[in-house]
Amino acid sequence: MYSTILQFLEKTAHNFPDKAAYTDRNTSLTFKDFLENAQKIGSGILKTVKRCNPVAVYMDKSASCIYTYLGAVYAGCFYVPIDPQMPVERVSLILETLNPGLIICDDTTKEASELFSDKYRIQHYKELLETTIDTDKLSLIRDKAKSTDILYVLFTSGSTGRPKGVTISHLAVIDFTDWICEKYKLTEDSSLCSQAPFYFDASVPDIFIPLKTGATLFIPEKKFFTFPKLILQYLKDKQINTLIWVPSALCNVVNTNAFNVCIPDSVKLVIFCGEVMPCKHLNVWKKHLPDARFVSMYGPTEATYACMYYDIDRDFSDDDSLPLGKACENSEIIILNENNNLASTGEIGEICILGQCLSSGYFGNQEKTQAAFVQNPVNKNWIELMYRTGDLAYVDKQNNVVFAGRKDFQIKRLGHRIELGEIESNIIAVDGVNNACCIYNHQNQNIIAVYSGSLSQNDLKTVLTKKIPQYMVPNKIIQLDKIPLNLNGKIDRKLIEEKYKDA
Repeated sequence: MYSTILQFLEKTAHNFPDKAAYTDRNTSLTFKDFLENAQKIGSGILKTVKRCNPVAVYMDKSASCIYTYLGAVYAGCFYVPIDPQMPVERVSLILETLNPGLIICDDTTKEASELFSDKYRIQHYKELLETTIDTDKLSLIRDKAKSTDILYVLFTSGSTGRPKGVTISHLAVIDFTDWICEKYKLTEDSSLCSQAPFYFDASVPDIFIPLKTGATLFIPEKKFFTFPKLILQYLKDKQINTLIWVPSALCNVVNTNAFNVCIPDSVKLVIFCGEVMPCKHLNVWKKHLPDARFVSMYGPTEATYACMYYDIDRDFSDDDSLPLGKACENSEIIILNENNNLASTGEIGEICILGQCLSSGYFGNQEKTQAAFVQNPVNKNWIELMYRTGDLAYVDKQNNVVFAGRKDFQIKRLGHRIELGEIESNIIAVDGVNNACCIYNHQNQNIIAVYSGSLSQNDLKTVLTKKIPQYMVPNKIIQLDKIPLNLNGKIDRKLIEEKYKDA
């Protein structure tokens, strides 16, 4: 059994030394070169940073970024991705929480990183690359490594406005990577296209599948995802066969009619996770890639990318909802009702996650950790922590978990309990609608729907009155050219609430 992710890299570099590992527009690194660069950077880091300390990697998304992450791991530390597009205020909050032993920058972030030079040590990754590999010291560090050591910390939004640092261990990533590679037959012949930012957990499979299998990860220019016709052509030109994207990126391809220009028929596996995938958009992908396998996954950052999966092996109508499916290997999903008992079949309750996938908690925040990671109330006999997701679901007759909204998206209006997600799903299913988001003004009890698409507001309201009960029909419907997305590619609900709540 492997105890660190570095063993993946070393075995693959031995088996496929000259094969392309990570390729961006400027660089194509072989596994041999990747290993050497990671060890050089690790040797440089350990000169000044003690073992088990955070290393902030403040770099633009690139192949260099990934071997810098692994360099931090070789030094016995863990890496924390920080994106150049993050607002300086958010970066500052993250650094205050971390107090990193080192901030590693590149040409893109060198100037911005100087803002923090009075508090933290800053070093350019190219300077670290000039270090001679110190085999003896790397070996001493390695002797102390264990599978429960932290591999990375990813920062997510916090309810107080302060980001929360989700800690994930080597063991959790090794377990997930082993499972997804075996389950979907990912090998050295697999080629992936990176879509998600590296500070977002949707990038975890992209980063670690190549280390495990010898697959190649292609990192396209960011602008390609702004113009979906370009990204489809990129997939075709590079003969990419595996996509692990967030639904918003897949939907954007459909909304811009990009398939009319290019069909990347090399793609044989499409996995999506991170938010609800509308069946209307999924059906367009299935129509144009009839030989591809489509998989829906579910999991918060606290569960190492995914803890549930659903192989889409049947047809769904445009207004259907996909099940979340069943637990991944070494994970367990329980649905707890309001009385903290196991929900019966069909009864809605909160999704709670157990198993090897779980985070070790929030970095430097015991209070938040203890509130979210709690004892499994069903087990009275030994300590067994579970994560309360805040997501609502039920188990159907086929034993699949079915999403039923968020606790914080559930409202009470006119005596009725309403899931805003249900309204959104019905809006998105309407012809002429590309995307939608619903918010609620608690003061005047108004439901506000914002959407993008060609359908007029009046026509949309007419359709909705025939699809959902009157008490669920939005009081106000606002048409936008485009639904705003956050840096993770998800709908920016916070921005929509700030702008349209009192519309």
